Amino acid sequence: MKDADQRAFERFLDEKDARNRDNVARTTSYLELYAFSRERGVELPWILMAHLVSRNAGYLMTDLGVALREPDNVFTADATRELFCFLERANYLIFHDAWHHMLHHLLGRTSALGDETPRFMRDAWGRYESALARGLDAALERSLVLDLVHNEQNLIESRVVHHARFDRARAMVVFFEGVGREAPIVLPKTDARITVGGFVELARRIDTGRRIFDTVLAPRSLRDEIFAWAMAHPHTGSRSAYTQKTRHQATLRDVWKDDAVRASWPGIHAPPEPDPRWP
Repeated sequence: MKDADQRAFERFLDEKDARNRDNVARTTSYLELYAFSRERGVELPWILMAHLVSRNAGYLMTDLGVALREPDNVFTADATRELFCFLERANYLIFHDAWHHMLHHLLGRTSALGDETPRFMRDAWGRYESALARGLDAALERSLVLDLVHNEQNLIESRVVHHARFDRARAMVVFFEGVGREAPIVLPKTDARITVGGFVELARRIDTGRRIFDTVLAPRSLRDEIFAWAMAHPHTGSRSAYTQKTRHQATLRDVWKDDAVRASWPGIHAPPEPDPRWP
């Protein structure tokens, strides 16, 4: 690795907290890291997937911020804020975890990963890097993506999805799915319409990650088109990035200022709580 590249990866790692301050910063960071790695011949499609999924979380967060300003909001202000916290906490924890061990891999330091990274992912990186020494192929690339999806969804299972703090938010998600209001994940340059169809179920979330990869990111030509689209459309949390058929033009930072995010719940950007189920 060139010294300049190593310094850049070190900088990415050192900036983890600053890059995790809100959805816009972390979503942009995923794309920046994917582009930087790709330019250096390192193809890690999970980072592009994380960018796309984080984009979708940002769109939903912006919608919730707009709903708080509308007098005909179906849900109470407290319930709406709780759903925002639910999305932001999950988004924050996944970045906090993945950014750390992804940069350690890019720096060639996964052997030094400690308890901050779940045991499952430490083992997964070991398997991947041992196999990578024999050459990267489509099956190996897919296996790492699925391991990363499996890890991150287990990471938020008890800490967010089924945490007592988010009982109302979880009920709202189930309600939206039950009345057919779950919007497909926005995946530009493709007609694929992928929904989770049971977000509170761990297996459904993991399978959704598999479907996103197999359907739109495994084909290299489509992956390249999606990457080009993402680079041409900076993420702001506004749905106007991909469609003019939107009822508002607000961006995430229009409706969720930094101080409002921190005030919404003191633990929203706290380090991961202990979870004996997924250490």
